[in-house]
Amino acid sequence: MKRVFLVLTVLCVFATAGRAQMGSFGDVPVEVDAEGETRFIGGVAIAENNVVIRYGDSTIYCDYAEYNPDTRDALVKGNVRVYRGTQFFSGDRALYNFETKLFRSADMRGDFPPFRFSADTVGSMGPKDYLVRYGVFTTSDSSKPDYTFRAKGIRIYPKDRIVFTRVTLYVGTTPVFWWPYLWQSLNEDQAFSISPGYKSSWGAFLLTTYSFPIAENITAKFHFDLYQERGFGVGLTSGFKYGKEDRSTGLLRAYYIADSNPDENNTGNKRGATGEGRYRVSVQHRAFITDDIYASIDMNLLSDEKFLEDFAEGEFSKDPQPDNVLSVTKLGQNYALSFIARGQLNEFQDTTERLPEVALDFKRQPFFGTRFFYEGESSAGYYRRAYSDNRALPDYDFIRVDSLHQFVYPTTLFGWLSFVPRVGMRGTFYSDSGRLGTETRFFTVEDVLPTGEVIRRTDSESKAAVIGGGSKFRGVLNGGFEASFKFSKEWDNVQSQTWGLDGLRHVVQPYTNLSLAWSSIDPDELLQIDRYIPSTQLPPIDFPQFTGVDSIPSWSILRLGVRNRLQTRRDNSTLNWLEMDTFFDVNIVEPEFPGGLEEGTVSNLNNSLVWNPLPWVNFRFDSQIPLLDDGFYQINTGLNFMVNRSLQLGIAHRFISDSPYFQDSNLISFGGYYRINDHWGFSFREQYELDDSVLESQRYELHRDLSSWVASAGFVIRDNRGEDEIGFLLTFTLKDIPQVSLPFNFDPQGKGGNE
Repeated sequence: MKRVFLVLTVLCVFATAGRAQMGSFGDVPVEVDAEGETRFIGGVAIAENNVVIRYGDSTIYCDYAEYNPDTRDALVKGNVRVYRGTQFFSGDRALYNFETKLFRSADMRGDFPPFRFSADTVGSMGPKDYLVRYGVFTTSDSSKPDYTFRAKGIRIYPKDRIVFTRVTLYVGTTPVFWWPYLWQSLNEDQAFSISPGYKSSWGAFLLTTYSFPIAENITAKFHFDLYQERGFGVGLTSGFKYGKEDRSTGLLRAYYIADSNPDENNTGNKRGATGEGRYRVSVQHRAFITDDIYASIDMNLLSDEKFLEDFAEGEFSKDPQPDNVLSVTKLGQNYALSFIARGQLNEFQDTTERLPEVALDFKRQPFFGTRFFYEGESSAGYYRRAYSDNRALPDYDFIRVDSLHQFVYPTTLFGWLSFVPRVGMRGTFYSDSGRLGTETRFFTVEDVLPTGEVIRRTDSESKAAVIGGGSKFRGVLNGGFEASFKFSKEWDNVQSQTWGLDGLRHVVQPYTNLSLAWSSIDPDELLQIDRYIPSTQLPPIDFPQFTGVDSIPSWSILRLGVRNRLQTRRDNSTLNWLEMDTFFDVNIVEPEFPGGLEEGTVSNLNNSLVWNPLPWVNFRFDSQIPLLDDGFYQINTGLNFMVNRSLQLGIAHRFISDSPYFQDSNLISFGGYYRINDHWGFSFREQYELDDSVLESQRYELHRDLSSWVASAGFVIRDNRGEDEIGFLLTFTLKDIPQVSLPFNFDPQGKGGNE
């Protein structure tokens, strides 16, 4: 093989201005290798047959090349392959400048991860930017891509973004959508996306989102949405992060819609009149001032109480009444100091205002080196119970100072009995007190008869009001103990590959908790801020775990229970194969919480069971049944399992009857996924209320694996015990590169234009 080696060096003695004009060529040599003849014509080097040109991180392979050392231009033809760092291009011909690293080419193909492309022409706009004319882009690595973007003009900024103009999306060879402009990030989930679909309460709709970076750690999404039945909406969502290790984060969301049908109601609940101008502004932000001091803000301003339900259903299902609170927290080794401010920003929501509150919490810790442990909490603040403007209840406010101090003494008796006695005291000062009741006002009414005679009579008017008042000090003494012990038995010969057993150990732990509390004031005589919230679950009977500060009554409660664990060996560790906790309360002195809530002498028998025998199956069972006194019934079960490699199923059941807090329910949820073959799958989920024989929701989807992405189509039907709601689903999901989104996505249960 004939080999010619050409070295062109720009000497360091060149003037600084000369080097600037030469760009970044510096003193790096250009190597030209070829199997064929290499010759010089007019100072231009010409090489043929398997030509290889190297310069820095750039390498060019071709059949024919011309190199001009004066202009640093290389003209290459025939089977051209250009490698520039991690980038690759191939084509028929190209003109490349080694100094400026600018090039122009025709009929080129290449990679800009995660995209692959082909184009009529490719040119450089700078050392790292490219301009493509009539290009075809895809992330599919198949010789016949299942989808492509075809654009008239494309600007490429490697490792940053690609900007398309006049672009069409093709599925196979079929055009499905066209955009005048499309922006796609190469490193973040940012792009121009469109979500078409249909929903009963919206009609046909088109949700569009344009994502773009504002700064290095600030991203933004602009929303423009069209609804057939509701009009159009616009919004902005921006996320940001900063500080050490980007620990400080925030999210801003703003949205406005001129709702042409604000009184549309597809639910079984009544709703009042709502204005056409509907909006939300929300800010969530956590800022670390130092490593142990951070501030948090959660602000949510809404135009009306139905906004989230109508336009952000996924968010509404998680938090229907978002908070408005500001806090600053200092974390110490054994304490936490907090400053909290909460206000009523939305007048249609009941709010417990704290304007402000300061709280100091001490975790359980040794008391001056003794065997005693101390824990406590103290708080002071100005509090206001602000009811919504559509409730006929009076607001009330007061100053409260509260302090709890408790000592515990963990010990072991007889070498096997864990015994933890405790004693504590609490003092609480209220600047005002009282209770909600009815106030009656009497007044005189005069009626004039046609004869002119005046008749006087007495009438009355009743309304809700705060009765009583004045400052009060309440003292609380609490005490009790916890006791438990364990015993176990092992069976090493229990072996079952089917059920994942490698030996079996049964651990039994009986336990008891006696809680005594004495309050100097009946909680019915106190205005409630931190109040006891009725629940189907037994309340905590220890302090400070019981957080209803203003609802503390006198009580004597004995909680009795037993924990059972079946354990086995797996992966060189001990696994809880099955766990069950059974317990109930004996109310020696029954607590009388505000509102006349009663539990009886003996509570329901509570049972909680968790069974995880294998990675592909898990079962949970929670129940409450009356033991001696009248009570209610509650049973919750859930089972998830894989029948085989193609079928996964899940079933859940919720039953509640005779509860004083919640209406009866007998709800079954059932769903699963079936893999039909390597390309097709089907998923479904149904929810049926047996109590009134209503199929509340149905969701069915068909999934198609298209090598580089999965397409899903389906529909949702919901019976709201009013007007049925129907939605059609269309989603496209890239499998291999989830950071790049196809510009189609629709889920009427979790998608909203402002999310």
